[in-house]
Amino acid sequence: MIFTFFFITALVAFTMLFLFYRKMALQMQYLQLKAGKKVSPIKEFLAFDWKDSKARKLRKDAFLLFPMLYSVPIDENEKEELKAIKYKVKRSHIGIYFCLIIFISLGVLSEKILPA
Repeated sequence: MIFTFFFITALVAFTMLFLFYRKMALQMQYLQLKAGKKVSPIKEFLAFDWKDSKARKLRKDAFLLFPMLYSVPIDENEKEELKAIKYKVKRSHIGIYFCLIIFISLGVLSEKILPA
């Protein structure tokens, strides 16, 4: 029972980390698409030259683009690609919130499962 509890907790934590990574990469794609640059794939978000200040600034701006506690504004006048990325970011937010709820519930359940 304890092994199952730790496995589920680790799975939820890794899922949350994956969703944060996906959210940041989608936000970077949004910035690149909006600027008219070549859009890099999601898996290349962390694979860049860390000494390049422009690349670091782009990733910092992408990280801060759509905060978690605010809604993602979707304009009907935007391109379809931009709207599709915003919808994916919204789904990532919902997934992160769901993982947080499960993580907190597992913390409360840990008092019953783990011996004192």
